[in-house]
Amino acid sequence: MITKKYKVLGIGNAIVDVLADVEDNFLKERNLQKGAMKIINESEVKKLHSCIKTVKEMSGGSVANTIAAMSSLGDRVAFIGKVGNDNLGKSFEKDLKGMGVSYCTLNADDGMPTACCIVLTTPDAQRTMNTYLGISGFLKPDDIDEVSISQSEILYLEGYLFDSRGAKEAFEKAINIAIKTGGKVALSLSDSFCVERHRSEFLSTVKKYIDVLFANEEEILSLFGAKSIEDAISGCIKLRNICVITRSEKGSVIVSGGKVNKVAAKKNNNVIDTTGAGDLYAAGFLHGIVRGMNLETCGKMGSTIASEVLSQFGARLEMHVIELINKKGF
Repeated sequence: MITKKYKVLGIGNAIVDVLADVEDNFLKERNLQKGAMKIINESEVKKLHSCIKTVKEMSGGSVANTIAAMSSLGDRVAFIGKVGNDNLGKSFEKDLKGMGVSYCTLNADDGMPTACCIVLTTPDAQRTMNTYLGISGFLKPDDIDEVSISQSEILYLEGYLFDSRGAKEAFEKAINIAIKTGGKVALSLSDSFCVERHRSEFLSTVKKYIDVLFANEEEILSLFGAKSIEDAISGCIKLRNICVITRSEKGSVIVSGGKVNKVAAKKNNNVIDTTGAGDLYAAGFLHGIVRGMNLETCGKMGSTIASEVLSQFGARLEMHVIELINKKGF
């Protein structure tokens, strides 16, 4: 068996997260839907940024969060994304490299700025995301590092990028390379509204190429056009891959080989911020997969990490979480 350089290589939006605390009225006054992700333009970013007090600023993006967490857990990982040749782009790259992630994309030099996301957290710990995609959504086939993908055990993709034709073509290229070189392919559905826009394409991709699918309850319902979680699980059973459904405080459901495994959520009475909880669950689950653990253990690891990250701002693992995982004997 050939040993590959990377356990997981992720491809996704390269975004700098700007985290801030706000009251519910702040969202209502600006017609922002709590818990949703809204695409905004550059001028809206500047206007919103001027109205908040930033708690933390860091590299982000769903897949980037997962990859950074896996690196913290000791896995050799890599990331491909699109950033501008600006201060935010340089900061994003420096941040990931500082965490031990191999960064496999050169900064673009066409004048478009690096993406950013203003994450507004209300007192109930719900996060409302306002995203300016900048250059991140302009990923194209030429940005795909064929050598790095061929050297990766798992290719992990982000559903958000299905909104871009060039990015979808880049995905197709990456998937073909991964399959041709014996790699597995994992996909996060990312957002229920994104799934609604591209349901048929998502279903086709999942059925043909995806080995591990990650989705929250709303996303999996949208994928199958289902009215209940039971109906959605039935849809997953018909697939040949591993389907992982996260359900917040209800835990998670892992469907594989016609079997349904339910994993309880780990309670946390000190919830500060839900940013990145799903991304960190995926990190724990994939960490277990690449280390040959059974699916139930993978789910428990994901739940443990996701729960712990709720007690901190942002989606970067703090040392006590890594120590906790080691103590649990995962």
